[in-house]
Formats: sequence, C-alpha cells, structure tokens
Amino acid sequence: MTLKARIKALAAEVGYAACGIAGTEPFEEYRAALRDRIHRFPEAAELYRELEGRVDPRAVAPWARAIVVCVRRYGKYAVPEELVGHIGRNYLCDRRIKDCPDHAMPKKMKAGLVGLGARVKTGGVPGRAAAVRAGVAGFGRNNFVYAEGCGSWINIESWLIDAELEPDLPAPPAPCPEGCQACRNACPTGALQAPYVMCQDRCIAYLTFEAPAPVAPELWGRMGAWVYGCDVCQQVCPMNKGKWDRREPTPWLDEVLDRLTPAALAAMDQETYEKVVYPLFGYIPKDNLARWQANARRAMEAGKSV
Repeated sequence: MTLKARIKALAAEVGYAACGIAGTEPFEEYRAALRDRIHRFPEAAELYRELEGRVDPRAVAPWARAIVVCVRRYGKYAVPEELVGHIGRNYLCDRRIKDCPDHAMPKKMKAGLVGLGARVKTGGVPGRAAAVRAGVAGFGRNNFVYAEGCGSWINIESWLIDAELEPDLPAPPAPCPEGCQACRNACPTGALQAPYVMCQDRCIAYLTFEAPAPVAPELWGRMGAWVYGCDVCQQVCPMNKGKWDRREPTPWLDEVLDRLTPAALAAMDQETYEKVVYPLFGYIPKDNLARWQANARRAMEAGKSV
C-alpha cells in the first residue's frame, strides 16, 4: 500500500466516515471570503480577523507538505427528543465529551500518523475549506459542508504532515436544489444574508454564549427556544432529509437529561452546574451559569408562546 492508502485505511479504522488529502498552498478563496465579510459586516470585523491566521498552512507549520482531512459523522446518535430544539446537536454529540465514544478519535489518528513516520500538527487550517480541497465535503448555501451519506451532520478534523502526497480532487459545491432558500427563510435572526454568506454576529450559535451580554433586544427576541447553539438551517435543509441515523445510544446525555431541560437550567445552582453541566461543555467558562439561566428563561417563554 502507498502511504496515502495507508493513511486512508487508518482513518477508516479509527472510525472516520471519509478521509482526503489536500495540498498546503494558502487558502486564497478563504482569505477573499474573510475580507468580503469584513467589508460587508464591519461590526463583526474582529470575528473574521481572528480567522486570518488559518489562511496559510505553512505559516503555521513551515515543514508541512500535505493536509490530512477527515469527516467525523455525529448524525448517528439517538439524541433525547427533550433536548432537540434547545441545545444544538453538534454540542450534545461533541467528541470532546469524555464519555462520547468518539472522544479519542483525533488522538488515535495523530498517533497513527506518527506511527507511519510522519511529523504531525493537529489543526491550524480552515476546516471546511480544507474538506472541500481534500474532496471529502462540499459547501452548501447555509455555509455548512456536506459529506456523502452524512449530510451536514459532521465535524471536520485535520492534521498537517510533512509527507509529500498527491492531493485528492476538490469537491464541488453541495447539490442544493435549484432555487432553494429554505435555510435563509428559516434563519430566525437573519444571519444567512445570501447564499454562502453568513453574518457571524447574528448567528444564534454565537449569540447564545460568545456574544457580549446582553444581546441586543431585537436579536434576543428572535432566538426562540434555543439555550445553546442552533440547528434550524440544518433541520430545514432538504439535503439532510434522512441523513440522521439514531442508531447509537447517548448514555452521557440520558443520565443527566433531567438537568439539561430549560426549566432545570433556569433554576440551577452553581454546584449542580459544575458537577453536571460543565463537564459536558468544558470549553465554556465555568462562571457562565448566569448566561445559561438567562437563555433557559427565554427558551421557556418562547415555549409558552407557541
């Protein structure tokens, strides 16, 4: 087997749904997109400038000669229905949760690449753009990337390596139905401004936790029942129809389900938050309980008005 074939076999063994190889030349289209967003949305300019460091892989790792890009499918878990529409499924199935079966996948992949003799650096590139370049996923109009058989219910993970490998052919755009604007029409806060164009500081996934508090009333009133994250533009997408396969259990959610509902979060004390909720979302500051509570109260009010 060639090294490229061995890498793809390794990815399949680790559990990835797809693996492709991309070159390390700068992502000029990504750079142009960032500049366009800064021009379109000056109020969110800093959010886009923070991403500019991912444009040139060799600025991150001068020795890199190829990018290994893998697709992790999370649309396979039986997420409790009580949480759907309140917490984004990506976060409920996050591989960073230690009890998630996928937790060790990137470490196993990196160890395997090292075992194949490669020098390796995890990440450092624009994941979705790298997935397109590596041929494993194509952009949809809602800015998510879609992989064959998985829809957009995926995560992209990548590694810079020092091996000279023949790149795979880039993926074409996802086959959005002609004239379809389901995602734009459904976006509660108008974050999707045009096909393939999203204003980050209007996205509910950003507004629920990363945005400075308090959120502008005009947006706050349109965030509905979402406590953390948002799935709307993926839920309404016709290309995602039938792509979520609820075949694998989620014991890490089932055992704390009664603590993750809006009512429970709205009334939660700090001790319970740190013991039950924070371990699932450890990348969010531990002192953020007040924000969970505010989001949960809004979600409860939204539920009453339905």
